[in-house]
Amino acid sequence: MKILDSTIVTKRKFVSLFSVKYRDLKNNIHEWDMVSRCETPKCITGDMARADATIIVPYHREQQKIVVIKEFRIPVGGYMVGFPAGLIDPGEDLVTAAARELKEETGLEMVRLYRHSPTVFSSAGITDEAISMVFSEVTGLPDSANAGDSEDISVHLMDRRRAGELLTTDGIVFGARAWLVLDAYARMGESYFTSFNES
Repeated sequence: MKILDSTIVTKRKFVSLFSVKYRDLKNNIHEWDMVSRCETPKCITGDMARADATIIVPYHREQQKIVVIKEFRIPVGGYMVGFPAGLIDPGEDLVTAAARELKEETGLEMVRLYRHSPTVFSSAGITDEAISMVFSEVTGLPDSANAGDSEDISVHLMDRRRAGELLTTDGIVFGARAWLVLDAYARMGESYFTSFNES
């Protein structure tokens, strides 16, 4: 398999649709449509290490609870359980972006970085959007008043028992990473956060 080139199909404010030309295993040429947040898709630039966005997994140690959000998401046409998240601004480092998005969406302050993931891909069948997950200790009282007009968010603190119950509740729409993290937290509790070396 070999990527040959890409052509922009449609450019919008935050994403662009590209047609990527590639050669398959039998030397046939095909095109693949994909969405990117970049000016040129990562399959062309090779810049796989740069995260476009961050997802923050907050643990409120004073309350001994994980922080999740329930947010209206246009693509699912309703509310989805997930974590605070947002784009990394140009020139902004990962931890600064995470602290900013955390504050905007939940009103909470980041007080300690436990660890962060390498750059990982959201859904490689359709997009090259890459994220880094930031696991952190937070403090303060939940408040989503600073969220934008298009961010319908409620903030919830959950102990491991409540997280486990949520996972088995019918009708809940989960972000993929949120389901995995909540499952691990329901099984391990606080040790899910504290058993790793600090970054």
